[in-house]
Amino acid sequence: MTIWKSFGSSVIGPGHIAAGQPNQDAWAAFHHIWGDGIVVSDGLGSKPFSNFGSQAACLAAAHTVHACRRRGQISRASLSEGIRKNWLSFIAPLVPQDCAATCIFAFRLDAGIIYLGMLGDGLAAVVKTDGSVASLSDDKSGGFSNITDALSPGVTEKNWQWLTVLEKNCESIVLCTDGVADDLKDQGVFVREFTNSHRGLPSVSAARRTREMLENWPTPKHSDDKTIACLFREEVADEPVR
Repeated sequence: MTIWKSFGSSVIGPGHIAAGQPNQDAWAAFHHIWGDGIVVSDGLGSKPFSNFGSQAACLAAAHTVHACRRRGQISRASLSEGIRKNWLSFIAPLVPQDCAATCIFAFRLDAGIIYLGMLGDGLAAVVKTDGSVASLSDDKSGGFSNITDALSPGVTEKNWQWLTVLEKNCESIVLCTDGVADDLKDQGVFVREFTNSHRGLPSVSAARRTREMLENWPTPKHSDDKTIACLFREEVADEPVR
């Protein structure tokens, strides 16, 4: 029998500690009979309430997946619009511009399909059963690395990146905010090594080890908040019928 488990961690960056600001990243996981998922969000550092915006983004994604599944309407349009509306509801009465945040999610349903969506920067990667990695990531080659899409009243399906994978072809999924993703020289190697070294651990131990890794991040002068969430499959023996 296949079950899906998750773990993750988020740590405040040295820059925000020095400035007396809160962690502006957030992450969440959800597990139901009908499906499982993870989501990460990075509040835009220039916004005064971006920490609330990132927390609301995680809640909005989880609520939207549940609502879309219940209505039987899983589509890019329904997911993006549902997340936008729920996010606006959750941050009220704060001004949306003061709460802007990215949103990266991945979830699987009982239909056997894994959906991934990414708004803004960061990384969403799938490690497939054949060892290959499929991913969504932001392109900063144009030189505008400080500009990113984020949740706002005007965001639409076209602002998102999308990826679908058959569940049977997927071993694990890793989501990272840009505080992690921007420092990776080879994203595929990192994702494979990260999942291989953590997936055999209990979720609490995997989360603890992930937090230690983020707190001791090797990139010199790193200052950003850092968040990683992982969703992975595990084969367990069926219990005998008594």
